[in-house]
Amino acid sequence: MDKLSFTQEINKLRKTGTWYQFTGIIDGKNIRIKGYKTWLQIFTVDNVDYSNCMDETVKKFNAALLRPF
Repeated sequence: MDKLSFTQEINKLRKTGTWYQFTGIIDGKNIRIKGYKTWLQIFTVDNVDYSNCMDETVKKFNAALLRPF
């Protein structure tokens, strides 16, 4: 999966309005996410924490998803 497909998939999950999880390999990096709406409670990439604050804007959320790349 590439970065564009990754952000699209996570945004689909975000829009459900419930807790969501994702585990996979994106561009050779091990990704683990547990989130709720725009809050990435757990967001690790190769065991480095990239979690974000609660209630961020969608723009900041999408930027946070791409930060590790």
